[in-house]
Formats: sequence, C-alpha cells, structure tokens
Amino acid sequence: MKDVIVLGCDGYIGHALTLRLLESGYRVIGVDDFQRRRHVQEMESFSAIEIEDQFFRHKKFKRIFGEDSFHFVELNIANDAGEMEYYLNEMTKNLFAVVNLAQQPSAPFSFKSQQHAIDTTDNNIIGTLNVLFWMKENAPDVQLIQIGSMGEYDHAAGTDIPEGTFNLEYKGRLATDVIFPRRPGSFYHASKVASTYHIDAACRWWGLAATDIMQGVVYGNWTPEIEKYGTPTRLDSDECFGTVVNRFTVQAIIGEPMTIYGDGGQKRGYLAINDSIQCLMLALELPPRKGTYRTWNQLDNTHSIGEIVHIVGNAAHKYGIKTASVNIPSPRVEKTESFYYKVYTEKLKALGFRPTRTMEQEVEYVIQTLAGPTVSELYPLSNVVMPEITWK
Repeated sequence: MKDVIVLGCDGYIGHALTLRLLESGYRVIGVDDFQRRRHVQEMESFSAIEIEDQFFRHKKFKRIFGEDSFHFVELNIANDAGEMEYYLNEMTKNLFAVVNLAQQPSAPFSFKSQQHAIDTTDNNIIGTLNVLFWMKENAPDVQLIQIGSMGEYDHAAGTDIPEGTFNLEYKGRLATDVIFPRRPGSFYHASKVASTYHIDAACRWWGLAATDIMQGVVYGNWTPEIEKYGTPTRLDSDECFGTVVNRFTVQAIIGEPMTIYGDGGQKRGYLAINDSIQCLMLALELPPRKGTYRTWNQLDNTHSIGEIVHIVGNAAHKYGIKTASVNIPSPRVEKTESFYYKVYTEKLKALGFRPTRTMEQEVEYVIQTLAGPTVSELYPLSNVVMPEITWK
C-alpha cells in the first residue's frame, strides 16, 4: 500500500482528496491543526452544509477503510517543523507523494489586519519551506504536489496566460522555460508567489520533483465519495472563505441579493470540487521526473461575475427560488469591468482531464442539499456575506 501525506487534510479540498485517496486504496497520513475551522468561527460564520467533528471523521475513515488506512497528527507545519519531521518519519512506511494543502486560503482574510497579513505570510511561506527541507532530508525521491493560485497572475494584464512557464524573447535573445511574470492581487496571493519560486528553486538545487498548480476558484460540494459515505466537505459563504459561487448560492437560498463587486466584469477561472480532485489525482498518479518543476493552470472554464449571477439564478429558479442581485463597490483593488482574459489549460487535457460537473449542476446539488426546513438555520449567514474588509 502506497502512503500519501495530505497536509491540510481537514480543509475544503483536503477532506475531499483524503476520501478519494482512501477509496483508491492509498494509505493517508493526515496533518492539520484545524485552522480553517477556527478562522471561519472568527468570521462568526459556519459551514452551510454541516460537517462532522474532526475526530469523528477520522474514526469513520478507519471504520470504513480499515484501521491502518488513515493516520492523523495535529500540528502546524509552519510552527512545528521538529514535530512534523518526527511524526512523518514515524508514520510513513512506503511514501509515494506529499500534497501540501496546509495554506491560509483567503485573500480577504489576509487583509483583515496587519497581524492577519503576517500570519498568512508566515503560515504559507514558512510552512512550504519546512516541507521542502523535510523532503530534501527525508523524502528526496517522492513528488510534492502544491496548490498555488491563478491569482498569482495579473488577471487584467491584457495578454494570454500560459501554463506557468513560457519562452521569452527580448532584444533578439531567447530564454526558455521562464516562470511567467507574477503580479499578486493580495497578501495571500503574494505568499503563493513566494512559494512558487521556493518550489522551483528546490527542484533546481536539490533535485526534488514537484507539481505546482495554478488553480482557479473551486466551488460546490459533490464528489462520488462524499455522496457514497455521507461525509460532506465544508461549504462556506462568508466574505473571507465563501468562494463566489458558493456565496451566491447560499445568498439565493436564504433570500439575500447576490453581491456583485463593481460592474461584475471580473473574469476568473473556475472548476467544480470533483474536478479539482480529479486533477490532483492525475498529478499524483502521473508524477514528473526527479529534478523537474512542473506547473499547470487548473481550471475548467472562465466566467465573469455577472455570468455567475445568471448561472446561479437559472439553477435556483428551477426550484422555485426567486433571486436578486445588487452591485456594490468592490472592497478590493481590482478591475471590475470586462477585460481580455485567456488562460491556457492544455497540460491537464493531455494527461486525460475531462470536466465532469458543470457549475449549474453543482449549484443545483447544493440547493437540493440545503433546501427544506433547514433553510431557516442558515439565516444568520446573512450577517457575514456582505464585505467589510477592504484592500484600502
């Protein structure tokens, strides 16, 4: 049985990935300090789809997949490097890959205060460095998979966005396989940019193998394993941790207008959570050669915020839910009117990626999950969807 370390196994993507790995016959070493749960509580919010107690989850994994299938240690990889080294060395038997999802994932949360910006930077950058140094000394022949962000790029640069690297010609000279220029949109995204350069350097200096994924916005709550075992991942809707599709869906369900930042012309890349997991499994099962830094753009399609309002509205209307929207000043420093945005996603397609879920299907699934007498329990979320944190 192959071991996979999942750092951040209790998070939105981490839980869904852990289920897929267990279902696929891998042995999972899970690491988390339950930071996401605490941060959502700090926002005075909660998951719209109720999630299980973390330790009940772990017992459920063992009951379903076998006592030796899942092992867990509670620690923070940025603060507890020594403990991380000890426990990972003790727990792993036949290590195949390390997946680092132990990130503070919210741009608005990184702007909540100076301390939040510092904590985000420490958590994301130092955590990644600790993982790289541990792998150099203890697991130099296995692959690191890390999720970066499409937000590392300048969305409104007005040029095509290649797959992480490109060839650069300047004054008649050609440089090949150059990391495409970064211009992060937040303190959070700046921490992801730093990690991109650290991972690339570790592959060049130490011969590590890594897949560094520039992922679009993930939405929804369905995977076959979540449905089969009845153990959902979280679905947040507050201004920090509710990605826009999930936030708009919850707003529609509770009768709140969908909050469009500015004109709603912002374009981003999106993919359903089941397809995010599909891509991570492709990275895992088709690793790059040792010493190779591999990066790709991970998304299914691009949409403007205005288009998402229509998609969520169309899905809601099928269930008799009337929707409304309101344009509000953007709390971010961003271009909100329409702009040129073209992202290349050929690498994943070449590996076999095929989208399995549309945005409308995911919205309908969430509506079906939340509809009924439990809707009234979601009304307190109306207090946390309106943005108060600004970039200015």
